[in-house]
Amino acid sequence: MLKVFCSNLRLKRTKTLQSQDGQAIAEFALVFLILILVLFAILELGLVMNAKLVLTSAAREIGRICAVEGGYRGRAVKMVDEILESTSLAKSAIEVSITPRQAIYGTTIYVRLSYDYQVKSPVIAGIAKPIITLNAKAVTRSEFVPR
Repeated sequence: MLKVFCSNLRLKRTKTLQSQDGQAIAEFALVFLILILVLFAILELGLVMNAKLVLTSAAREIGRICAVEGGYRGRAVKMVDEILESTSLAKSAIEVSITPRQAIYGTTIYVRLSYDYQVKSPVIAGIAKPIITLNAKAVTRSEFVPR
């Protein structure tokens, strides 16, 4: 009697295992796709944050140069181009706005940079917008004294 009961128990256990064979694979496939999406999103976010940091740093540096030079003139024009070339960003995608163009001591100088960031990951570009506009600004006071 006990032998028959044990053999019936083993038979039931084998049948339930056989009916759930593909469940783990299906669950893995669903979870794997979500994990890949999260991984690409984290990587893309890191690249966007890096571009934003570089853009903000360039805006500050341009603001410092314009404060010393008295606005966007003279040596500042050449140095702004050098700063933008030294960034890892595409120079053609950066829009520079410096006001006022000429400033004397105490005048506030506003530097605004706008950059159209191209999303690198095709996975994220398919879900979100393929171009993200990043903005950075710096406000400095002119230290230029005309002589």
